[in-house]
Formats: sequence, structure tokens, C-alpha cells
Amino acid sequence: MARIELTEESLRATVDRHVFAQAVALADKVAGLSAAGPQVKASVDGTDVSVRVRPGGLDAHCACPAAAPYPAPPCPHTVAAVLAWVRASAKEASTAAAGADEADADLAAELRAELDEVLDELAEEAADCDPDDGWYPDTSDLEDLLDEVEDLAEEEPDAARELAGHAAGRIKDVLAAGHCLTDDLADALTRAEELRQQP
Repeated sequence: MARIELTEESLRATVDRHVFAQAVALADKVAGLSAAGPQVKASVDGTDVSVRVRPGGLDAHCACPAAAPYPAPPCPHTVAAVLAWVRASAKEASTAAAGADEADADLAAELRAELDEVLDELAEEAADCDPDDGWYPDTSDLEDLLDEVEDLAEEEPDAARELAGHAAGRIKDVLAAGHCLTDDLADALTRAEELRQQP
């Protein structure tokens, strides 16, 4: 069964404007709110209500005089219950989105720390190598981290571009510090710069 998308604005358009205004006033008197699929139940200012949200409107049951005889247009109690449910759902969605943003920020910070650790090791190796002998850096850890930056770009492109730019700058410093005898580090630099320029 497809989920019915309902917003405060679409609910307002579905019911009488006077009923909606009364429902707004009752919304903070909603208690025991529960929802199972399109079925919403609650107690509104001491009155028990049950509402089924349908694509064409609300199938409402309420014990108040305004709801009798059934079927009747949705009363303020039933609209208030649905309004409280819509607001709770919107708040939950907003909290989930904020949590996802925070998780992405944590991942970006963790990736930056790991990149710095790997690049610090490579810089140390470059500084210690004999300029006459040259140096064969192991860039496998760096490539793995650039894979993770690329994955992050799908969710947080700005954070990924910032990380790629940071990595590119650090890789240039490492290349300048030692005589590298393979193209692996230069290839990693090219990849980081490409990731930094992705839209």
C-alpha cells in the first residue's frame, strides 16, 4: 500500500477553514497519539477520536456532537489529531535529517584525521629517504581513503570536495619532500584533484 503524503498545508486545503482554525487551537490538547499506517487515534481535549487518512480526505470518527450523525465532515477534534500527527511526523523527519547530517559531518572529520595520519607517515618516509636512492611509497591506504571520499561525495559533495582539496595539498607537500620513483603518489594527487573539482 502506498504511503499517503499529508502536510499541514494539504490538510488545511482538505477541511473547512473554520474547522481547521479550531483544530489548530486544539492541537496542543492532543494526548495518546498513535498511528498505524493511515489510521490515527488520539484523545483530543478528553474526546476520543479515530481517523483514517485516505487519498480523498479523512474518514473520521469522534464522540463529539459536531461529528454526529456519521458520516459527517471532519470535526475540529479529528482534524486536530491528524494535525498533531502531521506535525510529529515532520519533526521526526527533521530530526532524522539532522542526525544524518551530523553523521556525515562525523564521517568527514574521521576521514580527514585518517588522511592526515596516512599522509604524515608518507611525509616522514619521504623526508627520511636518500635522495640518490629514491623512494617507493605504498599508497594503498591513501587510495582506500580516497575511495571513501568518493563515496561521501554522493551524500555530502561539499564535504568531499573540501577533503579532496585538503588531501591534494598534503600530497603535493609529500611529493616535494622526496624523490618518488613510482607514479602511484602522482596518480593519487590526480585523483584527489578530480574529486575536488566534481560538481
